[in-house]
Amino acid sequence: MTLERLDIHTCEDRLQVALHRARYDFALEQLRPSDAVLEIGTGLGVFTEEICRKCASYTGVEYEEASWRATVERTRANVIRGDARRLPFPDNQFSYIVCLEVLEHLGDWRAGVAELHRCLKPDGRAVVSVPWRRRGGKSAINEYHLYEPGEHELRGAFEALFGEVKVLYQYFPETRWMTLARTLRLRRLAGLAGRYKALADGLPSATGELRIGPVGRGMKSGLILVPAKKKVCG
Repeated sequence: MTLERLDIHTCEDRLQVALHRARYDFALEQLRPSDAVLEIGTGLGVFTEEICRKCASYTGVEYEEASWRATVERTRANVIRGDARRLPFPDNQFSYIVCLEVLEHLGDWRAGVAELHRCLKPDGRAVVSVPWRRRGGKSAINEYHLYEPGEHELRGAFEALFGEVKVLYQYFPETRWMTLARTLRLRRLAGLAGRYKALADGLPSATGELRIGPVGRGMKSGLILVPAKKKVCG
């Protein structure tokens, strides 16, 4: 497992801040005040601060010692040092599990999916996010991502364990012409270079267009799954 940590309050990459903020907001929208929550991979505790105040009970798990300590000091929440591939909890304990941008760090991401399934209550649900890619593989641009699951293999893993899997994309909307120009690397020739630079720079004029939805017509950056109706396996 390899690790990276981002604090949206101090990060200078404004695009990543916008992407993370949107995922946090989406996960909060799925939360019920009565939920017993498990957050897998607390990082520095940025999202922990928000989610632990809005549920009946909160438990976090973090692998790296420094990040675990930072989360505990920041939030005073119930956070345990542990491995997402071997969660230190009984079966069927949590009604809501949040696992944002974690599976790609595990190497054995399927073990992480199996553990999430094991710890979720039969009537519970989860929110899971990973970088979007059509086919799985090691990231060519992020050394911390040991293996980014491809869309179809990730969906298949969850559909084998859950009766309902809602699939959503985090994306920047594009027309067909924009997609073609980007794919053929003709953005400058097509007069679109400024728009994509504004997105890369995280300018509000561009990040305000980012969407999370079931279709993903445009430049996809993330895949979000909401599994529910846990199947009994074995």
